[in-house]
Amino acid sequence: MADELPLEMRLSRLTVNSLRNLCDAHNVQGASNMLKDELVDFVAGAFDRKTLEDFCRAQEDIYFVENMAKAIKWAANRKIVAVDPKSDYSMVNAVFTLRRSDGYEVYNVRFVNQTTEDVGTSCECVDSREKGYFCPHQMAVLVRCLMDGLFGLDQWSGPMTPEGEDLILANVFRERRKRR
Repeated sequence: MADELPLEMRLSRLTVNSLRNLCDAHNVQGASNMLKDELVDFVAGAFDRKTLEDFCRAQEDIYFVENMAKAIKWAANRKIVAVDPKSDYSMVNAVFTLRRSDGYEVYNVRFVNQTTEDVGTSCECVDSREKGYFCPHQMAVLVRCLMDGLFGLDQWSGPMTPEGEDLILANVFRERRKRR
């Protein structure tokens, strides 16, 4: 998961606001006028490794939970998340399509279950492609697969947080029981 990435990469994925908030919370002066690259270097030099790792983990968990909540809502709509009917537990291909005020946001998403403990995931979006996040589009496809019974949460060995799992258990499987 994200913990396996180099710390500098994890810091560079955070927002300028997050990095500045870290400095503010620890009364570290000098971060307010820096651009992103300068700020990442500044923060890396101003804090010990454990503090930075803990902060990155907390920010990544927040990203995951906030986007999982959106994904659960999106996954309920087959117009937004369309899973290829040929998909199965070993390979899932899907298209995520969301209408925006300026057009459509369309991404191809793929899960490949290489072994029982290794799921390869991909999405064309910036968060996945450039930042290495398990993005909200992938989360929506995961939730759709769980809703459709393509596989169970216990079979998913890809990215997950305890809070994300709680959201899924509270929302997805409750909805499946209602439909029966």
